Amino acid sequence: MRRLREAWSLIEILIVLALLLVLAIWLLPKYTGRGTEPSGQPRKTPENAALAVQCRNNLQQIRLSLRMLRPTGEEPFPTSLQELRLPAEMFSCPVSKQPYWYDPQTGRVQCATPTHEGF
Repeated sequence: MRRLREAWSLIEILIVLALLLVLAIWLLPKYTGRGTEPSGQPRKTPENAALAVQCRNNLQQIRLSLRMLRPTGEEPFPTSLQELRLPAEMFSCPVSKQPYWYDPQTGRVQCATPTHEGF
């Protein structure tokens, strides 16, 4: 009768560790943002994606506040975003730290980061 193995050999453990190391070396740059894409653009990371969503949310909240401030649509837009009495960190892009562009004549709010223009 054959006896069942109860332990891993040193070679098996080293092979598994080597495979895990190769996987980590391959995947880590994608999540830390190091390096660039083949197109030359900076690598997109989950953290940057989350900050872009936060930027979109800030813009939506500011636009909603502007609409609520003018219930009939006949009142003038505020002269600055600070009149909305929102937290100060909502008035700038979390990615680039640039303040949002605001036109008091039209009430239009935009992000200064080029990739966030469409929000």
